[in-house]
Amino acid sequence: MSKQVPYFWFMTIQTPNGAGYRINSYQGVLTPEPGTTRLRLFNEIREEIDRRDPLAVGGVVISFDVQPNNL
Repeated sequence: MSKQVPYFWFMTIQTPNGAGYRINSYQGVLTPEPGTTRLRLFNEIREEIDRRDPLAVGGVVISFDVQPNNL
């Protein structure tokens, strides 16, 4: 059985607005199920950001990283 490991993630999203662009960064820690892929985490995180911040919907991800939270 695989040990579940907490991961730190961040994502920066750029969306156009009337003054040019809005750039927001989001971060958190999650513990994915064993076998979860990086792409699946990316999509799940992006969907959660869109639910929490409607202004991020339709924006472009300009930065993303996910790594084990332990140093």
